[in-house]
Amino acid sequence: MDTSYHSNISIETLSLLLCDVPNFDFNHPIKNIFFDNIDYIRKLDASGKARPSILDNVERSLLCHTCYLGFDQFECTDCDNWNIIPHSCHSRFCNACGVKYAKQLAVKATSFCLDCPHRHIVFTIPEELRNWFRQDRSRLNLLFVAARNTICILVNRSLLKKLKMKQLKNTHYIFKDIPVRNEFGMIATIHTFGRDLKWNPHIHCLIPELIYSPKKDKIKTFHHFNFTKLRKTFQYQLIHLMIESGGLSKLEERNRLYKHPKDFYVYAKSKSDNNDSNNGKNIQGCVNYFIRYAGRPAMAENRITEFNKESNTVSWFYNDHKDEKRYDVTDNVINFINHLIIHIPDYHFLATQYYGFYANASKKTLDKVHALLGIKKNKNYSRETRKEIKKQTQ
Repeated sequence: MDTSYHSNISIETLSLLLCDVPNFDFNHPIKNIFFDNIDYIRKLDASGKARPSILDNVERSLLCHTCYLGFDQFECTDCDNWNIIPHSCHSRFCNACGVKYAKQLAVKATSFCLDCPHRHIVFTIPEELRNWFRQDRSRLNLLFVAARNTICILVNRSLLKKLKMKQLKNTHYIFKDIPVRNEFGMIATIHTFGRDLKWNPHIHCLIPELIYSPKKDKIKTFHHFNFTKLRKTFQYQLIHLMIESGGLSKLEERNRLYKHPKDFYVYAKSKSDNNDSNNGKNIQGCVNYFIRYAGRPAMAENRITEFNKESNTVSWFYNDHKDEKRYDVTDNVINFINHLIIHIPDYHFLATQYYGFYANASKKTLDKVHALLGIKKNKNYSRETRKEIKKQTQ
């Protein structure tokens, strides 16, 4: 079967097309809401009140799997039958592409994650600090650095005590230029939203309960996570990074944050039920559970119960984290749109990052860890074997 490729129509051309919205029939409530209010998004963009990535992501998600974004035409040379496959938008704002992205990420992560228990850790920040990260979204990277430094200190606490603080005082990445005694692995992803759609940036981390000692060339289990030390270390690291970046200029504000560490909440409970798909001992289920957070959009479409065009309102619900109680919300459609678009990431922002021996630059170290784990479990975890498993799962 031969294929011929048709190039994409640029998103700039899309703005000139002035698509006839009523001709599009979508069964997706979020697409219907944004189609009916696309002029509002364009006005925000024209007035400079919206970030450039917002209009781009909204328009591309609306035209996902339509020929406006290009298509592939497949033709059979034997029977002259042909078929057209429209291109997807590849936007994480799009529910369909977000789910696809999560599945691809899960396959990739499963292929290199260690076959050992993993821990899902969540780092959150006080409500009073959240707006500072919204003012300049590049500051969100500080949350990644603070989470990375926290885990690095946790697995190298004895080394930290021996080093003088002046050696680490001005270091953005703790132990970056110092040979560490223990190396860890971490996949981190950021969420800027809570279930109620409010601005709530927090970090989700997936960490193997295993560390590697380069000096001794040995691996050892690490499953004790002290919640108090985790919270206080993350608190200190984030405040230090914020001060380094020009934030928290008032001394009274710093002192108050230092005195209230409970506002820096850390969740790191272990899963004990072996039959649970979220269980850290089940690597496939554990990775899939974690990746759900990495790829999912801010609002699942099944949470929208009604879009009333006459009253211009949207009804939706969410289950609160604290008590899992359901809360029903009816909001003006413009307010609903504003709540969603603030969670669209900027261009080139990496919402998922890898650290330690899970980083791309540490593939040789990861191969060593896999080899040592294979000897311990009498299994073959070579890179070739892992690539073959990845092909089978795709």
